[in-house]
Amino acid sequence: MSVGQRYRVRLACLLGADDDFLLLDEPTNHLDRSGLEFLTAQLRSRNGGVVVVSHDRALLSDFAETIVDLDPTPDERLRVYGNGYLGYREGRLAERERWEQEYDKQQAERARLQDSLSAAQNRLVSGWRPEKGTNKHGRATRAGGLVQNVHRRREALEAHAITVPEPPQVFRFPELRTRTGAALLSVENVSVTERLRSPVSFSLSHRGRLVVTGPNGTGKSTLLKVAGGDLAPDTGVVRKPRTTRLGFLRQESDLPPERRASEVYETYLDALVAAGIVPSSDAVGVSQLGLLKPRELSKRVGELSMGQQRRLDLALVLAARPHVLLLDEPTNHLSIALVDELTEALGATQAAVVISSHDRQLLRDVADWPSIDLSAMAGSAVPV
Repeated sequence: MSVGQRYRVRLACLLGADDDFLLLDEPTNHLDRSGLEFLTAQLRSRNGGVVVVSHDRALLSDFAETIVDLDPTPDERLRVYGNGYLGYREGRLAERERWEQEYDKQQAERARLQDSLSAAQNRLVSGWRPEKGTNKHGRATRAGGLVQNVHRRREALEAHAITVPEPPQVFRFPELRTRTGAALLSVENVSVTERLRSPVSFSLSHRGRLVVTGPNGTGKSTLLKVAGGDLAPDTGVVRKPRTTRLGFLRQESDLPPERRASEVYETYLDALVAAGIVPSSDAVGVSQLGLLKPRELSKRVGELSMGQQRRLDLALVLAARPHVLLLDEPTNHLSIALVDELTEALGATQAAVVISSHDRQLLRDVADWPSIDLSAMAGSAVPV
C-alpha cells in the first residue's frame, strides 16, 4: 500500500470507534481529495468533542471553531482565537505587527542608552584630566561628576530589561538560477509495474511548473522518484543535462537520528562544494535560510519535532541550489506561516518546480500551473 493508503486505514479505525473525544494529530497528511472530504464531513457531523493538531489551512477553514496557537509569542504564552480560521489569521497578523513594532522600539531605546553610556565614558577618558595652570582644582572636581554620570548611564542600560524577544525568523528562499532555452528535465513515457501503470511524459525548462494530482495509489510519489533518479522505470526514459541539479523533497524523512542537525547540514554542504556540485561562492549556511533556530540546530535529529525535521529536509534540498525542485507533499508538518512563505517563493523562483500534493489550499494557490491528473492519464505529454 502507498503511504496515503496506510494512513486511511489507521484513520478509518479511529473514526469507527464510538469515543466521546477524538484527538487527531495532523490527520490530513497523506490523504487524497476523497479522503479529505470524507474526514471533514465526519468531523462536522460528530456529536462528541474533537481536538485536532493541524497545519491544514483548508481543514481549519472548513471545520475549526476555536484555534489555540502554540507558535512563539512575545510573552511566551499561547493564544486562543475565536471565529475559526479567519479569526486566527486576522489575530495572528495583528499580533505579529505589534510584536515587530514593540521590538523595534525596545531596540531603539537600548541603542540610545548605549550611545549615552559611550558618550559619558568618552568624556570621562578625554575630559577628566586637569590641565596645568589655573583652575586645576576645579577641573579635578569635575572628574567626580563625570564618573557619576557614567555610573548613572550604566545603571539605566542594565535596568532596561529585554521584555520583548526577537520576532520569529522569516524564511529566506535562496536564489535558484537556471539557463533559458534547453529542457532541464524530460520524462518520456515512463511507467512502473503495479505502481505507475499509465505511461507519463513531461518536460521542464526555465521557470517550468507542474502539479501532479490523483488519488492515493495512482503513483504520484513513484513518478517523482523516477524523475528524481531514485527509481528506474520499467518503460520509458528520463533525460537531463549532466549539469542540471535536482532537489528532491521526499514525502518521508530519512535523516540520521543520532547526529546533530547542524552537523547533518554542514557535512552535506561541504560534500556538495568538495564535489564541485555547488561553487563555494553559492554555498548557503543553514542559518541564512531562517528555517531552524540555533538551539534547534544544536539538537540531535531524533530530538527534533516532525515539523523541525521537515524544515531540515527542506534546508538540505535548497543547499544544492537546484535547477529543478521535486516536492512530494511539501506542506506536510510545516507551519502555516512557512507554507505561505514557501508558496510565494515557489511562484517566484527561476527554478523548475514539480509539486505532488493533496493540500487543498496549496492546490488553490497554484491552480494556474499546468497539471497532470494520474487518475486520468493516458500517456499524453505535458510540456511545462
